Order: sequence, then C-alpha cells, then structure tokens
Amino acid sequence: MVTLHHVLHTGARPIGLYEFMDAVRATCKPRFPHARGSQHRRVAIAVSGGVDSMALAFLCSQVRKVNPDFKVSDNPVSGFRACVIDHGLRTGSHEEGLAVCEALKEMGFLSELFQLNWSRMLGDYSHPNDLPNIESVARTLRYRKFGYMCAFRNIASLLLAHHEDDQYETVLMRLLQGHGSRGLRGMRKAHDIPECEGLFGADKSGYVDDQYRQHPYYNMRPTARERKHMHRELRAHINDLMVEAELSENSNDELTDGEMEDFYQSKRVVPFEPNSIDIEDGGVTVYRPLLEFSKDRLIATCLENNVPWWEDATNKDPTLTMRNAVRHLYKGHNLPKALQKPSIIALSKRCEQRIQAQEAEARRLLSQTIIHEFEPHAGTAMVQFPKFEPHLSRRDSRSQLRRQARLQKRREVAAILMRIILTIVSPESQPPLLTTLENHVSRFFPSLANPEEMVPDPPKAFSISGVFLVPIIPNPEPTSIEAPEEQQQLQPLSWYLSRAPYPSNQPPPRVRTPYWATERNRRDKWKISPRMPWALWDGRYWIHIEHRLPYRLIVQPFAHEHAKPFRELLPPDDRNRLAALLKRYAPGKVRYTLPAIYLEEDLDLENVVPRPSYPNPVYLDDPDAVDDNAFEGVVEKGTEASSLHPRVLDNSKMKLVALPTLDIQVPRLDEYLSYEIRYRRVDRDTLQTAGTFHRGSFTAPRASKSKKRGMRTLVVLNRGRGRSWRRSRLGYSR
Repeated sequence: MVTLHHVLHTGARPIGLYEFMDAVRATCKPRFPHARGSQHRRVAIAVSGGVDSMALAFLCSQVRKVNPDFKVSDNPVSGFRACVIDHGLRTGSHEEGLAVCEALKEMGFLSELFQLNWSRMLGDYSHPNDLPNIESVARTLRYRKFGYMCAFRNIASLLLAHHEDDQYETVLMRLLQGHGSRGLRGMRKAHDIPECEGLFGADKSGYVDDQYRQHPYYNMRPTARERKHMHRELRAHINDLMVEAELSENSNDELTDGEMEDFYQSKRVVPFEPNSIDIEDGGVTVYRPLLEFSKDRLIATCLENNVPWWEDATNKDPTLTMRNAVRHLYKGHNLPKALQKPSIIALSKRCEQRIQAQEAEARRLLSQTIIHEFEPHAGTAMVQFPKFEPHLSRRDSRSQLRRQARLQKRREVAAILMRIILTIVSPESQPPLLTTLENHVSRFFPSLANPEEMVPDPPKAFSISGVFLVPIIPNPEPTSIEAPEEQQQLQPLSWYLSRAPYPSNQPPPRVRTPYWATERNRRDKWKISPRMPWALWDGRYWIHIEHRLPYRLIVQPFAHEHAKPFRELLPPDDRNRLAALLKRYAPGKVRYTLPAIYLEEDLDLENVVPRPSYPNPVYLDDPDAVDDNAFEGVVEKGTEASSLHPRVLDNSKMKLVALPTLDIQVPRLDEYLSYEIRYRRVDRDTLQTAGTFHRGSFTAPRASKSKKRGMRTLVVLNRGRGRSWRRSRLGYSR
C-alpha cells in the first residue's frame, strides 16, 4: 500500500532540480569524448517503488521540461524508461509492482514490470527465501534483467537510486568483512553493468553495430569545418606532388617503384594479411547520481512534490540479509563517533582519493610502457615495461620502516600497471586481485623486490590470470656484439603475452550452434538459419554464425590433431597463406588458442548428404513428390523415425572447416555458412596512453557493409609488419 511519511525532517530540504542536474552531469560523463552525440537516446531507470527510486524518477521526469536537450553521458535524452522488478519473495509484490508502474505512468514514464525466475538458482531449496545467499542471487538476477532490457531497447545508460545512506551501509559491511582501501571506497558513481558476462549489447559490446547504423549514436565523422580543412590540406599536398613530378620529367630513364616491383616480384603473390578484426566497445553503464544526497533529502523531495512510495517490510527484518542487520545496528544503537555516518563517508572519500592517486601514478607509468604490437587476430601483445626504481630521500634512508612503506607503495602502483596490461589479453571477466599481482611484481621490476624475495635470473615464463607471459631475449645490435655482459643486461626486457594453454583436466571453451533442419529435405530450398545471438567465446571473442547445414557447428580451440586434415582440404594458395599467417600471428603453441569452427561430424561439402533422420525426421505429405535432388531419410508422415545425431561430442569425428580470425576456410563453405567475429573490448585509453613503435588509429572510420568470407571489414589498428622470430629456450624472441 502507499505510505505517506508524516514525520517532518526539519533539517532536510528537498533536492532542487538544478542541483540534481549538476549531480547527473558530474556522474554521467561522456564515455567517448571525441564523439558528437547529436542523436537523442533513451535512458533507463531502475525503480523499486521505494522512496529513493521514486524521488529519482520524479526528478528525471522534470529534467526534460527544463532542458529538452539535457545530456546523459554521450547523448541528449529523448526520454526515460523505468524498469520495475518483482522479486516474488512476498505476498502482494506483483500487485505492488503494477501500482508502481501506474504511478510512473502518471509522471509520463514508459515502464516495464519484470518477474525474476528463481528456478535455476534454487538447487536443492524449495523457496528463494531458503537460500543462504539470497541477497547476492537476487542481485545477479536483477542485473541480468536490467542488461537484457537495455540491450533489447538499445539503451546504454542505467540510473540507480543508491544514496548516501546506502553508501554508509556498504562501507560498514566491508569494514566488517576486512576489506582494504579499494573496498572501503564503497560504491562507484559510474561503472560497467555487472553480472552480464556474455550478454551482447550489455557486456562491453554493441559499439561496432552502432557504427554501421545510418545515424549512429556515437558519431565519429568529421564536421564540415574539419572536412573543409582536410580538403585544403589535400589540395596543397597534391600541388606539391605535381611540382615534384614536373621537376623529375627529365629523369624517366630509371624504373619507377611500380616497375621495379613488377620486374623483381614473383607473378604469383599470395595475399598475406587477413581481414581486420573489429574491436568491440560500448555496453551498458550504471550511474548513481544520488550518492551525495541523504535519504532524508529524498524523503523531503517526495513529500514536497506529493510523490507516493512503497515500503518493503522485508527491509526491516535484521535476520534476512547482512545489510538489514547493519541498518538495524546503526539505527537502533548509538555507535562510536568513528563508526557514525559522517566519519564513514569521510573515510570512503579518503580511500577514493588514495585510489585515484595510485591509478594516476600507474597511468604515468603506462605512458612509459611500450606495447610493441597488439594482435586481435590471436589475442597477443608484446610489452616492454619501463624501469621503475624506488627513489629514496635522505629521510627515507634513515628509517627502515619508511623505506618499506615507500617500497610497498611502489609495488602497489606496479601491480596496477600489470593489471592494466593483463586485461588486454586475459580471458577472465574479472581483473586479477592486486594482492595476487604483487607476488609477481619483481619479475617485471627487479628493483622493487623485497629483501627476502628471490628474483629468477634469467627470467622465466609463467602464467597468471589466464595469460601466458614469455620473456623476449633482446638480440644485441651488430655493432655491440663485443659489449660487456653488464651493458647487455641493461637493455629493456620485453614480454610476449598470449592466452595461457588450456588445462587438460578441464573442458575447452565451446560454443554450439543449434540444429537447423532443412525444408522438405531439398538442398536447393535450404534456408539460412534465423539470426543467432552473439556468443562470447573464451571471454575474448564475440562470434556470430548463420548457416544452412543439417549438422551442428561447434566453436572451440584449434586442435593439433585437426591441423593436417584441415591443410589438406585447402587449395595451395590458402595452404601457403595459412602457414604464413600462423608463423606471423600465432607462433608455436599460441596457435592452439585460436578459435576454430568445426562440424560435429565429417561432411563432404561437394555432396552434402545427411544421414537418415538427421538431425530431425522430416515428414512429407506426399513422399512421391521427392525428386532426384532429395536425400535419404525422408519418411512418410505419421511413421516414426529416430534421430541419430550424437548426444556426446566425439573430437575424433569432428571436422575443422574454418579459422575465423585468420580468415581461412575450406572451399565452398561460404555457400552454407557465414560468420562474423570480433575481439572483445580493449580499453582505448590504455592503447592511446602507452607508447608503441607502430602507433595507428585505434578508432576506425565509418566502414562499408561489405563482407569478405563472412567477415565485415573495419580497419581498427595499423600494425607493424616484417617481424622475425627465433626460438630460445624460454620461448620466442625477436
């Protein structure tokens, strides 16, 4: 039922509209600062019906009345869509959700009511209330619903109504759990939506599709002034070239570069480079614009504007969740001053400032780091870390405790840098803990090793967070072969980062396409499958497949036992190209981490004849109507036929048909299958901040919709070529 708060909070004043708009601007900063977001876009609001979310909804409803072009993140707001969740944990929750939607409708909102499905989470329990971790499970289901709704509606911003009191409770709980400074900073004002791993459009993805739109939300095209400036620059450059051509008219006796290339180069040149791979970005971002406002001010806002809200009785049960217990603790008892809200909020802000200072120092160190090469075709990178030595002042040299504190601070900054670099290649959805990375700091920065720590010499390869790191032994320059050993050791050491080998005791990452039955069992009438959703393979690649094959397709790692049969199916040019691409992009065992497309059983693409009743029986009204193009397995309608498709995959019977990241596939596959593959999001600031010997444009221009071998072309990175590799006892070195 509707609850009107009759207690006057004389010390609390309502939140002003312009005050709220300033808070939104400070919280919802642009994700793509260089884009021109002229297209209006909807913003989602999570509404529970409580006083906090209803106050947020009311304030949002007033924003566009004052400023129709008010921006949230990158785009002006075209309207707000409310998302109401019915947890189904108490009687009357559904009716309450409908009442909330009705109240939102009166404010001018479009709203949707979603019911959570607990069946997959119950396990051996009969009711959700019996779950010991009901709060975390409800959070997961809730965010998944938010992610599905935003991805379906093409919404990139989700506003939550967490306020200052919620922040206080969060930090108190983390104090009880023993968190460090990173946990004690509390809830962040803006971050990627959690609990949505593998959900395309919500999980850091959707940017590439937006760029293919006729009117993208993130407009990267140059303005008219910029185009005019480029036109002038191009004309001036052409004039200079014409002058040079006139001056060299009398020197045409020599061969031109093109003639030299035609004269010396073989007439049969195998195309070396594969199609460029799109790099995803975007997704849904969660914003909390009310973290600076107390709950009393939210109550005053609702009272001032006659906004109804609903109280959830389960929030007052201290035995239900830990948050309820903490809320009961500080509301029912007089806590020490150090545990009261002003002190805890101040602690949270100090921790946030400390973390920001550490990350700024890590970014400064990142600008001195060199990423020689990042290759999304294989998910590899070559990184050269800078020197990072602890500079001790005279005051530090006199105190051992100060020296240890300074060293520990430097190790934390180095661990942050390591985490930034590892996320480029790591398949894991969550970054590694800094405490784990600090154990490996001395491998990259020997000067930061603890006195009792043993630094491996020479450095050795190791794995962490799903990344295999191999030290690259620098080749001495020809003029410095006779240089002393101490001077050679001063050369910076590079590391080759790749996906760690898959453990043999665990199943490989795998994506399966559903069966697609043929129509009337005639090849000439086989239709392409409906558009299948994007799937995240191995936490690194988004892949999308459409096919019209009677067999199931599987995406799993490139296996050694399938390499030779796959090569034998390729024509000579593709065979040579495959060898060159593997040597260039995936040397050694790195190639066995590449995604590959398999048929679950052998199938001759020259004569596609499925097994009888495979994958499903096909029934015809008139069996005599089948002509010579029909295949075996057609049974008369009304008769029984059992499907013979394999229930358990047999790797020995599977057939490798394509390596999508290298753009290599068996002949005639494109008649039955099309695929598209993209690399998952890589932090743009990381690649733009880090130094590189081959810096190119990370953001691609607007690309055409043409496809080649089932892949869209979008130039993302300009990569350096012509690398030579040699084997060393530690791995591969240049």
